[in-house]
Amino acid sequence: MEKVEWEDVQRIVLSGYKHLPCSAYVVWRFQPERRALKKEWLASLAERLTPAVADEQMEATPNSDAADTAGSKKQPAINLALTASGLRHLGIGESELHSFSLEFVEGMAPQPAPETQIPRRTNILGDLGASSPEFWDWGGWKENRDIDGLLLLFAADETSLRKLIETEREAIDPIAARDPIVLKGRFYSDMKEHFGYVDGLSQPKIEGRPKRKTNKAAKKSHISDVKPGEFLLGYLNERRARITNKQDGDAKNGETPRDVRRNGTYLVFRQLEQNVAAFNAFVSDLAERLGETQDWVAARLLGRSRDGDPLVPDRTRRPGAGPKNDFLYYYEDPSGLACPIGAHIRRANPRDSLPPDPDTALRLSKMHRIIRRGRPYGERPDADTEKPDGEKAKRGMLFIALNADIAGQFEMIQHSWLNNPHFNGLYSGTDAISHYSEGESITIQSRPANLDIRRPAPFVTVRGGAYFFLPGIQALRDIAASPDLGTNGG
Repeated sequence: MEKVEWEDVQRIVLSGYKHLPCSAYVVWRFQPERRALKKEWLASLAERLTPAVADEQMEATPNSDAADTAGSKKQPAINLALTASGLRHLGIGESELHSFSLEFVEGMAPQPAPETQIPRRTNILGDLGASSPEFWDWGGWKENRDIDGLLLLFAADETSLRKLIETEREAIDPIAARDPIVLKGRFYSDMKEHFGYVDGLSQPKIEGRPKRKTNKAAKKSHISDVKPGEFLLGYLNERRARITNKQDGDAKNGETPRDVRRNGTYLVFRQLEQNVAAFNAFVSDLAERLGETQDWVAARLLGRSRDGDPLVPDRTRRPGAGPKNDFLYYYEDPSGLACPIGAHIRRANPRDSLPPDPDTALRLSKMHRIIRRGRPYGERPDADTEKPDGEKAKRGMLFIALNADIAGQFEMIQHSWLNNPHFNGLYSGTDAISHYSEGESITIQSRPANLDIRRPAPFVTVRGGAYFFLPGIQALRDIAASPDLGTNGG
């Protein structure tokens, strides 16, 4: 098994920081000049970033979210991601920048050209209508378009978070072109998002991750274990390929050229506003029309109950056991009578359900997994208040996805699975819990005939977004310490 340099990987790759429920995401734009000052800031910040594991913990660190020792439970965490323009500001030249993926270099919302009203990427992501970048609060085509960096801050309570935000903003203010945008998220004690579902249950597990000594091998680890190259550059992925700059004969004078991408990953960040009132009204009305409970309807839209139990039957599961993730579809529920084929979790991770056969399908699905690290923002619906201008308090999901291949992972899931009316043999309909509206229908498998349900406008609207790169910590130190490479200065 390939050894991962976890001490160089930023911690968010391994952990969702569940022990630090309060979070803030600071989005900013650099000033055009003052590169030396920017590098001084980066050198200082690199020493404060939270690694996946410290050097001395490599032999004994527990796994993933459980990897927080008693002494670090309340210690704040900091991670950093940069856009392509942010890397340019720090001295990464065009020749080196072109080693990154085209999607990252172009960005999530490229400006429309005169001859094309809607850019290709906007169509791929389904960012149309009210979710068009034309209307985004940041990262879109108009206001607050240019984004260079993202600080991800995590703390145990609001007081600690506020101090952390103040400290990091004070450090970045001398090199920021304008006041940063601060988006605050949080985990609630029940771990539910605003539509009422427990979130973050099904995550891929990276092969070679640090493990607890007491952790027994999962009986079905082949379902969720994914090779590190799907999430970290420089390692083998599920195709047995490696994204790296290292080539035979590259070494000069005994030195191997640096690869600033090694131990890094691409970070997708999107602000998704949720219309909870409209969603609840739809669920209530549909339940009344079908003669079912609201919980029954809500479960068919997601593919799990609101408490996280999957709809796929499992006769071996003990009563009262926690939500299960090691399940498959092909043999347990091939027709979607238990978990609808178009349900959110079945679209987002089809597991073994797609053609040509279950083994191939499971292998292919691992090539399109993402690690999700998002959090809700805004007040809980039961605490809804009117703002002075009469507008409901805004709420939603600060969506974060980590992947080594934006096109083959995040974008592919969006375009070919969530937004596809013909997903896995369906004739119409898209993901009900999505911002995309083509078809405006939902199919729920039933006998003697499937239920074809019309839905109103999407319950989710995109309010901002950008593609970032989450570098390895040593790469950030190298960028801060090195002269401008592949560039004429600036």
